[in-house]
Amino acid sequence: MKSILFILGALTVLFYSNVHAKRAAPTKVKPVASGTMEYRAPQNQTGCIEAWNTESNEMSWRRQIYVIKYQSGLERDIQDIFITNLRLTENQLIVSNESNSDYSLDLNTLEVKVLKGALVESFE
Repeated sequence: MKSILFILGALTVLFYSNVHAKRAAPTKVKPVASGTMEYRAPQNQTGCIEAWNTESNEMSWRRQIYVIKYQSGLERDIQDIFITNLRLTENQLIVSNESNSDYSLDLNTLEVKVLKGALVESFE
């Protein structure tokens, strides 16, 4: 009887960890525009911002805002930290992410400043 309970307990733990290891796809972030430029947070480039010219539909530049320090032994997808919001204030693009970090990107110089959080994010 103890053996059966042990096996059931072990299977429950394995089932629970496998079911919850995957995460849902990130929410699409609404782009923001200024003049002919549109600033986007692509889902396939975690921590990056792209600037697109809306007249030519060409990407002007891409800037890494923060990097993620991945822990070995854990699935990458559960450690990803996605951008959640973009907003413009004068010549600054304010970028927020799932870790509640905030960054300011100077649209003239492309310099990134940390407002809250860290330049290197990690899953905890």
